[in-house]
Order: sequence, then structure tokens, then C-alpha cells
Amino acid sequence: MVPNGWERIKLKDIGNCLNGLTYSPKDVVENGLLVLRSSNIQNSNLSFLDNVYVNIEVPEESRTRFGDIILCVRNGSKSLIGKSAFIGKSSEGLTHGAFMSSFRSNDTPEYTFQLFQSPLFFKQVNQNLGATINSINNGNLYNFNFPYPPIEERKKIATILGTWDNAISTTERLIDNSKQQKKALMQQLLTG
Repeated sequence: MVPNGWERIKLKDIGNCLNGLTYSPKDVVENGLLVLRSSNIQNSNLSFLDNVYVNIEVPEESRTRFGDIILCVRNGSKSLIGKSAFIGKSSEGLTHGAFMSSFRSNDTPEYTFQLFQSPLFFKQVNQNLGATINSINNGNLYNFNFPYPPIEERKKIATILGTWDNAISTTERLIDNSKQQKKALMQQLLTG
């Protein structure tokens, strides 16, 4: 059922997928172009603790832009398929690896990112996983469908859910910091 004033869309109606970069070990360098991989997505955010850099010319069209959604489309672990992160201003100009895809939304990318976080998205991921390989392809993604509200409602929904995402990230950082402080305190108190 679609709420009054909404429509039903497929992802192909609101954006396009960009395949990831294939590279070989000889292309890997210490400093170069950062290749985003599944390990760079942690809790729906980008993480830069496990980086790979390459020395390859990558067309501008294949580099990350603000609003792109980077997602894992192939992996040895089924649970990682579909995990995604939003590309912010500070992460523009990077690229992504062959087991990843990037979705470039034509409209309201913040709302589209929330679609990629929804139970409906993951239900469709699970329905389309390959029988022998843990993967989904761009054709699968293009056919994922969602109820889609008018633009003003999309903006409001994205703002509300984005505020919650920020609050969750802040809380997680506070918990991590508190754990580190406790560890230091335990070291000090329990070892004299």
C-alpha cells in the first residue's frame, strides 16, 4: 500500500549505479587514490582504519561525489551485502573497489540513503542474493522498489532520520570514549 500522494518507484527511476574499480596488487601503493571497500563501511558510516591506495587513473565520473551512496554488493559474508554509507563533502574524489557499487541519486540523496538503510531495502537484498555467491548486481538494485513521497516530504523525512543518525553516532563515540577512560582507570587502579 502506498500512502495518499506518494508513488511507487524503482531505484532505476531515481539514479544510477557505478561499478567498482578492478585493480591488481601491483597497483597498490602507500599513498595514492583511496579505494573504498566493505571494510571502510562501519555502522553506515565511512571508516578509514583499513585503507588501500592505488596508482591508477580513474575517470572523474567514477570518483565519489557528495550524495553518492557506496554499498557492498559482493562479499564472502552474506551479512555484509547491502551495507552502505553516504558520501559527504570530505569524501569526494575517492573511488570504490570491484566488490562495491556506488548509487548516484538524481534527487534528494539524503532521502535515498535512508531508503538504503530501511528494512524494505534489506528484504529486497535478501530476496536477490545469488544462489552460489553472496552478491547482488546493478540489475537487481535497479529493480528494488519503494513507496516514494513528494519532494517536500522526502526532505523532511531525510532531515528527521539524519538527525537520529547523528545522535546515534555521537552516542556511540561517547560510549567508545567512556570505555577507553574506564580501561585507563582500571589500569591505574588495579596495578597500583
